[in-house]
Formats: sequence, C-alpha cells, structure tokens
Amino acid sequence: MFFVNVQPVFLQTATEPLVKTITHEFSFWDIMFHGNLLANIVMITVLSLGAFSLFLFLERWFYIKTLNKKMDKNFLNNIEDLLKEERIDAALEYCMQTDTPEGRILEKGVSRIGRPVSDIMSAMENQAQNELNKAEKNLNLLAVVPSIAPMLGLLGTVIGMILAFFSLSNSTGGFSPKTLSEGIYTALGQTAVGLAVAIPANFFYNLLLTRIDRFVLKVQNLTSRFLDIINKPI
Repeated sequence: MFFVNVQPVFLQTATEPLVKTITHEFSFWDIMFHGNLLANIVMITVLSLGAFSLFLFLERWFYIKTLNKKMDKNFLNNIEDLLKEERIDAALEYCMQTDTPEGRILEKGVSRIGRPVSDIMSAMENQAQNELNKAEKNLNLLAVVPSIAPMLGLLGTVIGMILAFFSLSNSTGGFSPKTLSEGIYTALGQTAVGLAVAIPANFFYNLLLTRIDRFVLKVQNLTSRFLDIINKPI
C-alpha cells in the first residue's frame, strides 16, 4: 500500500518540466545599434566625431611637439657672435638654415637690425603670430566636438524614448515591461556614447592648449633675449 501511494507522486515529479534560467550577457555594442535606422544614423555620427577628434588630436600633438622641441643652447650665442662681428648676412643665413620657428622669428628680427626697436619687435611678433596660427590650425574643429557630441547623444535618447512609448501604445497585448525597458536602455546608450566622445575630446583640446601656451612662453623668452642682445652696449 505504501508503494502504491508513492509511485504516482514520483512519476508526477519526474515528468514536470524543468525551468531554465536564461542569462543575457551585457553587450554595449548591441545596445548602441539596437534602435531603428534614425537612431543608428545618430550613433554613427557620434562615433565618427569621436574618430575625427582623435585624428585631430594626434595630428596636432605631433606638430606642436616639434614646436616645443628644445632649441640648440648655442643658437642665440652664435647669432650674438655674428652680430658682434657685424656679419648680419651670415646671421640671416644661419637663421634660415635652422628651419625652426625660433629661426624664422629671429630671421625677421635680424633682417631689421638698424631700424627702430619697435619695428624689430613688430616684425618678430608678426612672425610669431604666424607660427602660433599654424599651431592652432583646426583646433576650433576639435573644440566643437565636446559640445556637439552630447547634443547628438541626447537627440538619439529622445528618439529612442519616443519610439519606445510609441511601440508600447500600439501594442495589441498587455503591458510589457520588457518592451519598455529595451527602449529605455537603448535610448540611454545614445547619451552614454555622446558623453564618452565629448569627455576625451574636451581633454584633448585643453591638453593641446597647454602645449601651445608653453610654446608662446618660449617665443616670448626668445624675443626678450634677442632684444637684450641687440641693445647690449658694445
């Protein structure tokens, strides 16, 4: 009698379906391109801005790095010796041979020796400004990225939220939290990518400005030392 009662229970337990737990791995790549065509276009635009800002940073970084390269310690001393010997043409040729921002700036000053100091300073400042303009080339484009990328990310978020609630309002069945949550995390992914592009771009921009400021100080020091040389009593 005991075995008769236990056997149906055992069979019932054995035939019950096993419930499998499904786990989903987090993939930010899937979240970025989980939206519709318009949202994907916004995402591609933001990622393109990120690649563009990285390219601008690397190109400007290596160029400005050459500007901040250490000048030959004997450069000004050699020019001073040539000027003391009144070999202005040799000093000009020496400046041109260096082919550096410092050489081009001093070339403008040496070529105007004998004129008023204001003319010499003006010529050197103009050449220094030309060198500075070369260093700041395309920096305005890099400065735009930190402001545009978050706005595009926000646009993608708004589009994603609109589509999520539109799908929810037009669903024929009951309320589906899964549908709403998918729309929300896809939309928030747009904002996250926009910030992920804007923050490094802003860092790159300010880092380049710091390097340029260092170059400006270097040029100011060079100009001051050159004026001391030509105004030094013989």
